[in-house]
This record gives sequence, C-alpha cells and structure tokens, in this order.
Amino acid sequence: MNTNLKNKSIISLLIAMFMLAPLCNANAQSVDDEFGIWTTVEASKKINKEFKIVGDAEFRTYDFVNNVERAAIGVKVEYKILKWLKANVGYSFMYTHKPEEIKLKDSVLVDDIFIGQNKNFDHDYWVIRNRVYATISGEYKVGRFEFGLRERLQYTHTCAATTNETKYEYKSATGADLDPNSYQLFEETALEEKDAKHNLTLRSRVNVKYDIPNCKVNPFASVELYSRLDKWKGCDKLRYRIGASYKINKDNSISLYYLYQDANDDDEPKGHAIGLEYSIDL
Repeated sequence: MNTNLKNKSIISLLIAMFMLAPLCNANAQSVDDEFGIWTTVEASKKINKEFKIVGDAEFRTYDFVNNVERAAIGVKVEYKILKWLKANVGYSFMYTHKPEEIKLKDSVLVDDIFIGQNKNFDHDYWVIRNRVYATISGEYKVGRFEFGLRERLQYTHTCAATTNETKYEYKSATGADLDPNSYQLFEETALEEKDAKHNLTLRSRVNVKYDIPNCKVNPFASVELYSRLDKWKGCDKLRYRIGASYKINKDNSISLYYLYQDANDDDEPKGHAIGLEYSIDL
C-alpha cells in the first residue's frame, strides 16, 4: 500500500474515533460505581515471522477485592499482514459471577396508606460464557508517539444457569384486603432459570503510546467503544484507560493502568478498575 495513503487512512480513522467518543452518552461518575482489580497474564510464542500464538489468563474482582467478578482463559492466533497491520482470531472461556440483584415491583396502597413495596431478590450465581472474536489492528508512528486503531468483532454466548429467587410481597393475612392493619410481608424462595443469551458486539479502540528516550517506562492511553450489532442502540459501553508499561528485559514486560468504564450493560456495569498485566515472549 502507498505510504501516504496508509498514513492518511489511519489518521482519518483515529480522528473519526475520537470525534465519535462523546456521542456515546457517557454518564458522570457516581459514588455508586463499582471498583475492582483486573489482572492478566499473557504468554506468546512465534511460529514464524508472520504467525504468533498467544495464551492468556485473567482474574477480575469488584467491590475492591471482596468479590470475584470473572476468571477467564483464552487463546488466539495472530497474523502479521504488513509491518504496521495485524489480524487475529481467538477464543475465551469465562466463568463469571453474577451478584445479587433486587428488582422493585409495585407499591401496595390501601386507602391511600402506603403499606410497602413488593420486590424480588435474585441470589448471586455463577455462569459460563464462551466468546469467539476476530480482530484487525494498525499502528502509525509520529516521532516518539505511536497511534493505534483496533477493530474487534466478537460473539459471546452466555449459558443458561439456575439461581434462587426470593419474592417479598405484602398481602392481607386475614383476607380483609381493605384493612391496612391486616397486611403482612410474605417471603417465598424458589428456583429461577436464567435463559441462555448471546450478543454480537463491535469493539473499536484508539490508543496512543509514547516512547520516552532512554527509559524502560512508556505511558499509554486509550478509549474503546462497544456497539451491540444484534440489538442496535448505538454505543452501549465506553472504556477509558491510562497507564504505563515497563520493559523488564527482551522477553518480559509489565503494565499498570487505571480504567473507567461507562456502560448501559447489566453484564458489566459502570465503574473503576486498577489493572496489572504481565507479558512474556516464549
């Protein structure tokens, strides 16, 4: 590809991505946002000059370190199309913890007297998720800055699961529905089946790195947009990440970053995370 055309294409895409980010209706940060620790270990092995196989393991917590959010393992095969352009396909197996959830129902009023509000309480449970994806990414250097654009199409299947659901309902204990004093709170727990579900998502990420002269620490930042394609409603998740990587030696490196996620996604609510990644070339 012509160098000027390559440069113009990547720059145009980067500018477009940064312009689209504000359109995702990112909400202001809230004191109710979750906070967790994300850790990743990645090992890669070159097959030849073009192909590389990469395996990774991930562990996430929320509520700082009090609860586990996810444990996952994955593998991908990467192909170097050009010096500045790469593609990969991969698979991830995820064991995800779904926290307890309260669903408020109708309020109970008798003669304009508020008795209480009915609600359903879903107990926490674990669910298996399988994900396959295909990615293409490009990089462009300007001096000591390196700009990158990554597009990933992923399909995620969440398996069916079973949990307990407790229903809290205010009812008349005597059958006198018009007598406010006869109402009591009744509790009933039963098994609830969670249906399997799936989603098809496009993940678009823009990132920038800076190579500090004579320094093993290199800062980076990125913004990533998630767009559901099977239930299109525009961007439904936005991730900001800022951090730094440290080159331990030729084959080992470590990265530390801060991440903020704004989402309209029940599977991954908005919140903050501190991430630690370790990479090794075998």
